[in-house]
Amino acid sequence: MHYGETPSPGLGEWVREASARGAGFLAALWVVAIPLPGGSSAAEPAEARQTSTPAPPSSGPSAPELGEPIVLEEITVQAPSRLSQRRPADNGLTVQVVDRAEIEQSGAKTVQEALRVLPAAHLSDEQGTPFQLDFTLRGFTATPVTGVPIGLSVFLDGVRVNESDCEEINFDLIPLSDVDHIELIRGPSAIYGRNTLGGAIAIFTRRGGPAVSAEVEAEVGSFLEQGVRARISGPLGPLDGYLSVGEITEQGWRVEDSVALLQTFGKLGLRRDGTDVTLSYQFQTDRLYQPGSLPLSELLENPRQNYTAGDSFQPRLNFAILNASQQLAPGLSLTANGYFRSLDAQQYNSSALNPDTRLFNNTLSFGAALEVDHKVTAGPLENSFAAGAEVVSNQVRMLVYEEPNAYFTSSDTGVPLPTLGWNLSDAQLETGVFAQDQLVLTSGPLSGLGALVALRFDWFSHHIVDNSPADPGAANGDVSYQAWIPAASITYAFAKNWLASVSYSDGFRAPAFLELTCSNPQSPCVGLQSGVAPDPTFTPLHRVQSRSFEAGVSGWPLAGVNVAVNAFLVNVFNDIYSVTPPGTTLIYFQNVGDTRRQGLDLSLHATRGIFRFDATYAYTLATFQSTVLLATPRTESGVELVLPGNQLPSVPNHILNLDGGVRPLPWLTLSAGALFVSSQYLLGDEVNVGPKLSPYWLLRAGAEGRWGQWTAFARAENLANVNYRTFGTYSTDVKTAGQPIVPFLTPGLPIHFVLGVRWELD
Repeated sequence: MHYGETPSPGLGEWVREASARGAGFLAALWVVAIPLPGGSSAAEPAEARQTSTPAPPSSGPSAPELGEPIVLEEITVQAPSRLSQRRPADNGLTVQVVDRAEIEQSGAKTVQEALRVLPAAHLSDEQGTPFQLDFTLRGFTATPVTGVPIGLSVFLDGVRVNESDCEEINFDLIPLSDVDHIELIRGPSAIYGRNTLGGAIAIFTRRGGPAVSAEVEAEVGSFLEQGVRARISGPLGPLDGYLSVGEITEQGWRVEDSVALLQTFGKLGLRRDGTDVTLSYQFQTDRLYQPGSLPLSELLENPRQNYTAGDSFQPRLNFAILNASQQLAPGLSLTANGYFRSLDAQQYNSSALNPDTRLFNNTLSFGAALEVDHKVTAGPLENSFAAGAEVVSNQVRMLVYEEPNAYFTSSDTGVPLPTLGWNLSDAQLETGVFAQDQLVLTSGPLSGLGALVALRFDWFSHHIVDNSPADPGAANGDVSYQAWIPAASITYAFAKNWLASVSYSDGFRAPAFLELTCSNPQSPCVGLQSGVAPDPTFTPLHRVQSRSFEAGVSGWPLAGVNVAVNAFLVNVFNDIYSVTPPGTTLIYFQNVGDTRRQGLDLSLHATRGIFRFDATYAYTLATFQSTVLLATPRTESGVELVLPGNQLPSVPNHILNLDGGVRPLPWLTLSAGALFVSSQYLLGDEVNVGPKLSPYWLLRAGAEGRWGQWTAFARAENLANVNYRTFGTYSTDVKTAGQPIVPFLTPGLPIHFVLGVRWELD
């Protein structure tokens, strides 16, 4: 559909039908959620699920609400846990937390947007849709786009949700409205295992409490945005229950830029006599159209255009997670996790250089993990020990069809289109064991000094079978990867409200399914925006390894004022990079030697009476450390010689984020903020000789009013209506005479507004 048109009847009927089903489920739970006699005693207050550490803001340790008394906070040291949903101490250094209140205040629709308040967080948009933004932290990326080196792992209630085909993350499938809090563990982490080269994002969902609670929210916004969400939770006899249904539709501001998401999430829980069990289920189905990037000439003419209209991503998710913990003895607990996840996704991409492609991805995943935690105090020593193991199985099948378009009606072998081009499957098995021990002095002259050591062993295997019609068996292959992952840190709470930390950790990433089947430069793959048509050859790649060093200081120099400073250095060995041969949109993957990320993070959080102010600044330098010859469409020769010191594309050197709020009246809160992102090189210019994306400033503002159970809010983004671009690459412009290689850029969202109202029963 084109900009300005209403959604098609099929899409509207699909949304209305799904919403009606969800509303029926919600009404049913409302009836059964009325507390039964004696039932409310089965569920303890939500605060009992957390440690004694207060709920912290994103930029540092716990701070008071606007207008509350200000005190100096005492910083404690606590190691993160792989499975436990207890919130770790937020010291502003290695672990930072974004809680439910901050998520609602930000107006974020996705996890990436909720995390943008953190230092060194950067969002870019290759797809052209706000629900599939790239999230970069310190030069490491988590993105739904395949072909991008993934350096972050994302966990939902203890389950890794990086996709099994190319380790990408479909952030649109994470139910942000049902998230209780998000923990960002920066730097490699031994207990989280593979693919945490730059850090781990641990997301924990909400659950029912001891009393009935309900919420209904509706919002409208620019570009025909409409959203509605409803939830209800409370005791269910001896259990606690939580259920929510939500939908979002949006026409978008560009041609064929519509969005339709339907989310249903439910959770049952039991708390009794040291036992805590939850079983959650998520069903979600989305339709996302992806206008993508534009050649510079078309962008300057009209940024609302769509170069190859029709690109879309349509996933359907079924996801069940069981978490259980049991207190075995004082200081000793056992935690278990099991899950089943089924994803059926369809990715359609239109092309002017090749036949159109339609990719079907079916992934079945299931796994289990077990962790033992033991905490003991002996005199001035407090020791926390954790050990565990996990096993995961992924079954992935990829079917890719070539379809006709205005430029191609048959395949390169003369077969009339449409036709099945590739049929591959991958059986993956992952096992891991880990142990972690932390010792802290709680009294004496060195009180507050702590040391942590951790070690993990991971083994990961691929069994790839190629049933492609043209050349079956060509991509058959078996390969396995294994690694020991050590980590160590020293922390020192050298004053009641000051903490210093130094850490070292290794990390590793195993090459993904589609990287292995698309790593032959003599037979590159069809490049897709959210999926890669596998190449019918199998070429092993080396595993990626990292070595990280970090040091920082965090504390409260004044009442209500928190500051944190972190310096980091991460060396990555055998990094994997996707490259494009000249004159094509094809890609293949290769090891490119060593790369490095280094920099500095600064954050400030201040609360004084009715005023709040947050500021974060990050300097990141991401560079190649090896000489490597890369294919590129940018040069006539089709190659570029990358030298040590050349910067990695799509990583800005400077990011500054400012945010403030004031509560002039008890019922009214006003907020405003500004974001600065410096220039960055385009993909395909790894030698750093071409023009960069221009730096930009974005302004935002919001207002929220509360009257009893009602809340009304308004938000505005890009208030100055800045014309900016968040992503750039080089490709062939087939619509221009001579088909030159030109920059393709993704325009940023123009000024846009959201208005909403929320009713809550607590």
